[in-house]
Amino acid sequence: MNRISFLLLAVLVLSSCQSFRSVVEEPRVSLNSVSIAGISFSGVDLVVNVDVENPNNFSIPMPNIDWELFVNTASFVQGSLPNDKSIRRRATATLALPVSFTYEGLFRSFMSLIETKEAAYDIALGITFPIPLLTDKVFNLAYSGVLPLPQLPVLSPGQVRISRVDFTGIEITSGVNVENPNAFPIPFPKLDWDYSVNGIPVIRSNFAGAGDIAAGAAGAALITVSMAYADIFRAVETARNAGEARSNLLLGFNPGDIGFPLAALDNNRGVQSILNIPGTIPILQMPVLSFQGITRRALGRTMEFTLNWEVDNRNNFAWDIAEFNYNFRVNNNQWAQGLMENPPRVRAGGRTLIPLNVTISAPAIVAELVTILNQGFAVDFTSTGNMSFLPDFPGLERINIPMDLSGSTRIR
Repeated sequence: MNRISFLLLAVLVLSSCQSFRSVVEEPRVSLNSVSIAGISFSGVDLVVNVDVENPNNFSIPMPNIDWELFVNTASFVQGSLPNDKSIRRRATATLALPVSFTYEGLFRSFMSLIETKEAAYDIALGITFPIPLLTDKVFNLAYSGVLPLPQLPVLSPGQVRISRVDFTGIEITSGVNVENPNAFPIPFPKLDWDYSVNGIPVIRSNFAGAGDIAAGAAGAALITVSMAYADIFRAVETARNAGEARSNLLLGFNPGDIGFPLAALDNNRGVQSILNIPGTIPILQMPVLSFQGITRRALGRTMEFTLNWEVDNRNNFAWDIAEFNYNFRVNNNQWAQGLMENPPRVRAGGRTLIPLNVTISAPAIVAELVTILNQGFAVDFTSTGNMSFLPDFPGLERINIPMDLSGSTRIR
């Protein structure tokens, strides 16, 4: 059709509205659905699906759509979607309208939403067709729904245990649970930790878990803190005598590391989440073994004595003596040798006497002892051997202490 014919047809059609309406039927529009196409700490992508039905026996142009999003009945963002496509005759097409916004912009506009978990919203659509006699007609559609708002992950402490302790230092393992209350997965937040002893920080480091935490799920991290006693002693001298020290594990993460819109928050609101795990750590003290003298029990052709060792345990937990082998000599004479049966338990925080009864029957030694006892002379002794301890404390392994004592003493 040439241009003159087209203009003539337009004049004829426009000259009679009734004739036009009898030939052209109005398209029908309806709201198909509204869905969340994407959601994260950055924002939300909505898709509004509008069905457009063309009842005519010829193609018509797709409509233009103007939209406006209201949050809590207040206008927030608006836009338009022009279209240059067409709908085939007697067909229905679904037009996907993208509606996107950022949470940062939302929180800036509606500060009251920061403390909430969701917000009511409305979408108003104005639909127009570039068709003669319909250009001034607006088809209105509306939809109401609820938007989930991003929530900070929730930290909670897991089990804290001492996994290793020896005379050089200690290793503490702490579990940390991270709960994701959001409807979308989040990356595992970067955790910073600061370990202090008696209020003085001695170790600083960080740990980041691997992978994402699924929506509505929880992830766990295992943080291992190692420290040397030398650092603790420098931090607090009194720890050596205290037997234990106060500990404090501070865990923190910056929401910005997982994309949370920090710019929308006031700096005074505390945008860094802190988890405080107090506790105590043992300052291991080496047991001190000493010889406390010889006590006479019975005198005669054979002589009975008690050899007295003492263990000074400055720790706040008890020890079991797993093995005590000894070789005891007086004035270079063999008095006792062997393995002590059923040694006593070493009590916590104090001194424990370890007695051993011996009998001397050799005539030469007995005669010498009679002279020593009558004259009140002192005797020289040597005590060699080994003691092994099993501390009553989780994570602390068996400890061996060589015995090499010598000196002079009087027989009481």
